[in-house]
Amino acid sequence: MNERLIGRGQREIFSLRTLLLLAMIGLSVMLGLLILKVNPLIPIGGVIGVVVAFLILKYEYFGLLLYFVVFMTRPGEMYPSLAPLRIEFLLGGAIAFLTLIKNKYKYGKFSVPRSKLNLDFALFLGAIALSFFLSSCKTCTLDRFQEIFKFGIFYLLIILIIDSKKRLEIFFWAFIILIARIALDVIFGFFGGEAVYNQGLMRATTESSIADNFNGIAITLNTAFPFVYYLFIHYKALWKKVLLGIILAMFVVTLVLTGSRGGLLGFIALLGCIWWMSRNKAIGIVAFILFSVIGWFSIGEDRQKRYASIFDSQLDASSKGRVDAWHDGALLFLERPLTGVGAGGFLQARVDRFGVWLDPHNLYIHVFAELGIIGGFIFFFMFLKDIVKINLRVIREVQTRGSPHALLAPFARATIIACFSLLVTGVFAHSTYRYTWYLLAALTVVSEQFLRKNADNATLKGDSPESLPTLISESPSGD
Repeated sequence: MNERLIGRGQREIFSLRTLLLLAMIGLSVMLGLLILKVNPLIPIGGVIGVVVAFLILKYEYFGLLLYFVVFMTRPGEMYPSLAPLRIEFLLGGAIAFLTLIKNKYKYGKFSVPRSKLNLDFALFLGAIALSFFLSSCKTCTLDRFQEIFKFGIFYLLIILIIDSKKRLEIFFWAFIILIARIALDVIFGFFGGEAVYNQGLMRATTESSIADNFNGIAITLNTAFPFVYYLFIHYKALWKKVLLGIILAMFVVTLVLTGSRGGLLGFIALLGCIWWMSRNKAIGIVAFILFSVIGWFSIGEDRQKRYASIFDSQLDASSKGRVDAWHDGALLFLERPLTGVGAGGFLQARVDRFGVWLDPHNLYIHVFAELGIIGGFIFFFMFLKDIVKINLRVIREVQTRGSPHALLAPFARATIIACFSLLVTGVFAHSTYRYTWYLLAALTVVSEQFLRKNADNATLKGDSPESLPTLISESPSGD
């Protein structure tokens, strides 16, 4: 008889395999009995939940991707019965806690990647908290603080978990596919009878808060467009080019269907940036002219009038309302120049002061009116400046150390272009608290970490910076 002793004088009665088998049998019996008494979906959902919890516990990157899907799809909005569960908040908090525990186990202490952007983000969160004391709507400010804090959890997960080339690439693919899903939903909704007649034309919209209006959809697509474009250029595999080409076409069609004038200007701005960063500028100009001419005569007369109104000397009702909001926002800023009227407090402050319920539809007015000089300085002259500065360094160092087709360089270009497009559309839409800024910042920290690790490895080996290998290399086929 084969017996194993555990410790001194102790005999193993049941092996671990036997215990697991018994547990599975017991669980199966319990589920069978539950199905007889309750809705079968409940025990099935419980099993799925247990499996997902196990996968998150074992594979933290799976947890990050799952949280990203939940964050972008908002199941609580699609299925209101799930809203009280607050799946997004609970899942993000659980994954963040687990990640920090693993981080401490790995390094012996809680550790996050070094980056000035981390301090910038913390200071911006502090500016929101500071605005609470003089806020015109303290409940609104608390909501905004919680919202940005939630983004902070996502930010933390990204910079702690994405630590390899493959993880970074998969995450960007997840980002692109999830945005493409939004575009597809909007297109199907538009041609399925869900379009809204607004300002002289039928316009596409969506009920998801991730892109909650015409401008929101356009801004979301503009943010993702440069990443899709540069991956389209980067990859050599035909199927990837075809897939990314289809997504680019979907983005353009969806943008047109929204009828967003600010979105169009942001799109033109990002095309201009892509042209400016390209090597074949003459070909780029020809392609842009052909694209513009063909596109203009393909969109229909009502949309032509809508976009042509950008250059009208006489303001329409929508434009006049925005100009009035900018004027009122400037006066609100002058009344409380240091901390503003409070994060999320613009609407209430404007009603109290001017009797008008309308947001400023301007990023710059929005930031300074709600967060004052302190918040405005942190957001524009620290946070955004450092995003651009770090990505410019990534482009410069990656190109000098290896292949110009390394993934970090196109990602850095796309990040800068996305930020510039957001700043252009920011003239006509307030995007201060959009997740996009903080997602781009987190991925910038990840890229910065790749640079630092590569430099540290080179120092240990005694290599000079000029001899460093490509940070993120691809096979000749680009696959």
